[in-house]
Amino acid sequence: MPKHHGRARGAGNQNPRRLLTTLGTSTLGTWTRQARRHAQRLNIPLPAALGGIAGYALAHTTSLLPRTPLFQGVVAAVNASVGYELGMMAADVAALRRAPKATPGVNPAPTTASPIVPNPLTGVPTPRSGNGSLRSGLAAALGATLIGVPLAALRSQRRTAEFCQVPGPRVRWAPASAAASVAILGFFTLCWRITEMLLDWLSHHLGQRLAWRLAARALATLVVLAGTAVLFDQVILRGIRLAGRTVADRLDHSTPAGVTQPDRAVRSGSPSSGETWDSLGLQGKRFVSGGPDAARIARVLGSPAQDPVRVYAALDGRGLAGIARAVLDEMDRTNAWQRRVISIVTTTGRGNANEWSASALEYLLAGDCCTIATQYSGLPSAITLFTSREQPVAATRVLFEAVQGRLAAMPANERPQLFLAGESLGAYGSNGIFTDVDDMVAHIDGALWLGTPNFTPMHRELTRSRDAGSSAVAPVVDRGRHIRFAGRSAQLSADEAGRPLDAWQSPRIAYLQNETDPVVWWGTRLLYRRPEWLAERRPATTPMGRMHWFPFVTFWQVCADMPVCRNVPEGFGHKYHASQITPAWAGVLGRDPRADYSAIEQGLIEDVTIPPIKVFGI
Repeated sequence: MPKHHGRARGAGNQNPRRLLTTLGTSTLGTWTRQARRHAQRLNIPLPAALGGIAGYALAHTTSLLPRTPLFQGVVAAVNASVGYELGMMAADVAALRRAPKATPGVNPAPTTASPIVPNPLTGVPTPRSGNGSLRSGLAAALGATLIGVPLAALRSQRRTAEFCQVPGPRVRWAPASAAASVAILGFFTLCWRITEMLLDWLSHHLGQRLAWRLAARALATLVVLAGTAVLFDQVILRGIRLAGRTVADRLDHSTPAGVTQPDRAVRSGSPSSGETWDSLGLQGKRFVSGGPDAARIARVLGSPAQDPVRVYAALDGRGLAGIARAVLDEMDRTNAWQRRVISIVTTTGRGNANEWSASALEYLLAGDCCTIATQYSGLPSAITLFTSREQPVAATRVLFEAVQGRLAAMPANERPQLFLAGESLGAYGSNGIFTDVDDMVAHIDGALWLGTPNFTPMHRELTRSRDAGSSAVAPVVDRGRHIRFAGRSAQLSADEAGRPLDAWQSPRIAYLQNETDPVVWWGTRLLYRRPEWLAERRPATTPMGRMHWFPFVTFWQVCADMPVCRNVPEGFGHKYHASQITPAWAGVLGRDPRADYSAIEQGLIEDVTIPPIKVFGI
């Protein structure tokens, strides 16, 4: 008794939120043990109970980014249901092996045990009749697990939020995510149970009932998975494509606030341009109306400058070849072939070009450049990824070959340098036009790619071929002779241990990738294989350093990070800051990336004030 009184007094002095979290954590083990005893008395297979609890708990471990309650609920529901069903199948297999073999012509003796039926919400088998207190106890244990695990995960979520410089979740995040888990798990279970009930009907009319029950469980799982895939592809995805195009078309005929038609002849969409203002679409309008002019560059640099050329061509009912011809016409009109650098930007799905990247290059070259961008799809990147992943590669190849062909016809000493750039799906597209590293190095003068997706073949090849001792997060390739990976500007000139890289020789290529960017680290292999970036030792102060790989679980965690990867400040998630981009472009141009570019960075921060336009939040 004195111990209990002392503990109560100590707890009373704690912060209420911290006390609630502590109580949730400490009671979780107790409730789990009670749930095990109740499960045994209710004939619930222990592997199923443990599998569901384990899946639910592991889903709350640290991931790259802080999550909303809804996305956390999705991850927890998926992993809990998979863990539970795997446990049930394991129990059925064990029971099948123990079951006596049936004798032909002899029916098995009937059992008097109460039939077990699934709870329609949680999927946990409960008897039609029996001890109500036991059922209540099990329900209480499950309820404590539902809320206790998210409460225990609050600290990790807050640490991740603090690292990403965003407000951490409040205590209500825990019950909200638990409620989302229950709702989603209920939907999954309902679909699964309906299929299994139909199949179970056959087992009552055939021999080897236990074997049929196992087959029914496996087949029900396959049917639901296949049905979900068909539903996603033929109904949901098709509907999203149609709705996305409708919304995109509507947006393309609008002009966002702060965007006005350019009057400079060196911009597409100007009165003297062959590409009319209305034909450029929303993203094209943003691109040609943005960026600094000669006067702005001169003020920031304190030296003379010229107006940068910006060329843009949208779909406007044309194919890729028609878009490339329109670009060449605009380059002829603006005399772009006389500029020092031509930069081809492969845009994201709907034609968006990273403004900071384009403007940083223009500042560093004092305007002596031409930046080209085109629209190859009317859908956001997330939808284009599923519906036409090769479209950005094809669009880049057609445009690159058209521009390269014109450059090849010029005298060698008069040709501009040819650079490539792109972000996200755009980085994938421009990487994809090359067969290997040697092909890439032989055909361009430099490149800067931001947030290159993990499924990009070139990115994977470079990471695999990295120098011994360098990490998969910041790989060093051939001592940085041509290609460099960086999350911070310091990594453009030294490896993670601070060892200087060799001289950066032309052509210079840079990949910027944030440690918390799920686009860079997501891949289907996360389902069954621990990636190298999680096998390496990372500082525990970072989310990646606190992550652990679990089969299936980690895949869904990083999936859930994707939709929120732009809900964080620049420099985290899938957002790249002027302080990262400017030194990277400087290095690609042959300058010292360690030099002071604060004036340009501040100019970029002041210039880029119009946020990206999203469709369906992406």
